[in-house]
Amino acid sequence: MSIIQTQDRIDEHARQAWAVAEFLIVHYGDPDHCVMSDEIMACLLENVSSHLKAIRELNAGQEAQS
Repeated sequence: MSIIQTQDRIDEHARQAWAVAEFLIVHYGDPDHCVMSDEIMACLLENVSSHLKAIRELNAGQEAQS
């Protein structure tokens, strides 16, 4: 995979992780909106975690190519 393709994939994972994290912050930042179940919140946090893991792996691959 080229460096540009790798960077595009990293950017996409970062955008998705940011969107989910921003949603969680906005949603849970206001006690009146805290209606999401713990199970759903845990799934969303796992989603963020999986994007961050993919970013780490892609970055590691870039460093190995250098």
